[in-house]
Amino acid sequence: MTRDSRKTPTGRSRATSRPSARPRRSGTGRTTSVRTAPGKAATGTRAVRKTRSPRSMRRLAVVGALIVFLAVVIAPTVRSYLSQRQQVAKLQAQVAAQQADVKSLRAEKAKWSDPKYVEAQAGQRLGFAKPGKTLTVYVTDGTSGAGVAKRANQSQTWYGTLWRSVVSSGEH
Repeated sequence: MTRDSRKTPTGRSRATSRPSARPRRSGTGRTTSVRTAPGKAATGTRAVRKTRSPRSMRRLAVVGALIVFLAVVIAPTVRSYLSQRQQVAKLQAQVAAQQADVKSLRAEKAKWSDPKYVEAQAGQRLGFAKPGKTLTVYVTDGTSGAGVAKRANQSQTWYGTLWRSVVSSGEH
């Protein structure tokens, strides 16, 4: 049987004869004690500083490198996923708008398939009438107050409207 530092069934380490074998410590780091200089006031206190072992530092470095690697690998994937989700939502909204447009066009088509609706539109828009029917057309002279003002506003150019608003603002 070789001498080593394996644990006994009770959980304690065996004593070894190797000079490098040291008893294990609990915890991840080791402690370093710092003594005060002899000329200084000896208060009897010892500053204890906990340092990490090189092994735990390597582990931290490996974990940190792994986290950075995963961030570099995953970030573009997440960004493209989010942009694709936005595109899908935008396209779904576009499809819904087009479906509503198709529905209104189908309703319009159904109206125009009715002959009575076509007759009414022809009489109203084009002034047509079937033979034997009387068509009445009212012609106004265009001097009524509201109609003239409305036509005047429609015939104004944008710069004429702008100039008129400037002139009216100076009158106050």
